[in-house]
Amino acid sequence: MMNRRQYAFRNISVMLSTYVVTTLLSFIVRAIFVRQLGSQYLGLNGVFSSVLSVLSISDLGMESVFAFLLYKPLAQKNNDVVRDFIALFRKIYNLVGLFIFVAGVLLIPFLPSIIGEQGKGLKHVFLIYLILLINSAGSYLFTYNRTILNANQKNYVITTVNFILVTIINLAQIVFLFFVHSMVVYVALLLISTFTTNIILSRIVLKQYPFLHQLPKHPRISPSSKKILWHNTVGGLSNKLGSIIVFASDNILLSIFVDLTMVGLYSNYTMILNSLSGLITKVFATLTAGIGNLSVQAPDRALGIFEKLNFYITVVAFFSAPQLLTLLRPLINFWLGNHYVLSQYIVLLIVINFVLQISRQPALTYIDAYGLQWVQKWKSIIESALNIVFSLIALIFFHLGLMGILLGTIGSTVLFVLWYEPFIVLKHALQMEGKARNIALIQVLLEKLWLLVPTIMTWSTMHYFQGSGIIFLIQLMLVNFLISLLLFLLIFSRTDEMKSIYQIFQK
Repeated sequence: MMNRRQYAFRNISVMLSTYVVTTLLSFIVRAIFVRQLGSQYLGLNGVFSSVLSVLSISDLGMESVFAFLLYKPLAQKNNDVVRDFIALFRKIYNLVGLFIFVAGVLLIPFLPSIIGEQGKGLKHVFLIYLILLINSAGSYLFTYNRTILNANQKNYVITTVNFILVTIINLAQIVFLFFVHSMVVYVALLLISTFTTNIILSRIVLKQYPFLHQLPKHPRISPSSKKILWHNTVGGLSNKLGSIIVFASDNILLSIFVDLTMVGLYSNYTMILNSLSGLITKVFATLTAGIGNLSVQAPDRALGIFEKLNFYITVVAFFSAPQLLTLLRPLINFWLGNHYVLSQYIVLLIVINFVLQISRQPALTYIDAYGLQWVQKWKSIIESALNIVFSLIALIFFHLGLMGILLGTIGSTVLFVLWYEPFIVLKHALQMEGKARNIALIQVLLEKLWLLVPTIMTWSTMHYFQGSGIIFLIQLMLVNFLISLLLFLLIFSRTDEMKSIYQIFQK
């Protein structure tokens, strides 16, 4: 029987080993997609994905909410309670899938206004949307079964199955894009992958947990659990829905106020950064169940781990942001061609937004692990409202296009969520009050503020040194790394986290 640390190590190692391959494959598929179908279909795919992500709650945190309820009965080996919860989760997921499909169908008359004139001229637009809608709604069939794997820190099972299916489907997409040149076939393969993955995972769960073969039609849930479920589900939906609206609205607003081509250009940059932020998110997701168990078994260690996670994400962002600012435009040029390269000013805003978003991961992980969705139920509604208002002002009154949308997202993050999420963790998860909480919050915010320093320094360096070619690029990366290292040592050399690192190397 593996302990909490061993499960976390296995989850992370499996995730890392599979993520690299699937990411590389996705970049190959994107390059072929652009060459065979063009930037307008790429933009159409981005807009439809954004529209459906607003409707869909496949990533709205429901699994983490449900997993939170399973920690205790799984630890106590109370199979009857686990079975009742899984039966309830099945009902909820089926209702969610039905809601998404109906809402998606009702949205069809409004699609022409969303995709604009460019989208209206493309073939099979509504068929593509319908397939993507079925894929989104159908993703909830059998999804309830995988919740027990997440709660039991067996994410590696889900990761392995996803890896195999995604690899097969990506290879099939490459072949069909070369020979058929059809986006209909491209999205149909996604549909096949979704249903096949869910069926396989469902069978694995039933084999590992045979007591789930017969689920009760009327699950018995205690009043206290119902209250927790209601609060955390509503809070979780509010939080994640607001976050999705923030980022999905970018593509939708771009399509309405600019065009599909710009959506396609922007989506290439977000694909690169999402692959990096997705890796970070997956690493933290593997820690969620362990932190949830820690909150029950060793709550006194929670603060120290929270501080370490914040420091680790600071290190990642501190050194990655300057290199991303240096490499993004040359990488896009090499990968897709010069006509897909955006201005350096836009790239600067994209990188700043990336840094701010990944810096939120430790707080978001603790919020999921401690079941604090209800406590911050209004957060993402306020965040999404601020984002849309700021973006619309920049688009309508200042005609800033993509730059205005990025400024809207950065503005809503800095003014609200960047400080609010760690405040929730410190107050409600770690039970800190008064001066101690305020000092801890200021420390977290200062770490996030310092992240902008190397990015700004890199921006100055890139304008001071002018050149081209691989040798120049390597030299610029080396200069940026040395500047980042010097700044990092000046800022963080005396922190407790750095002292612990020094002690490790001294041993």
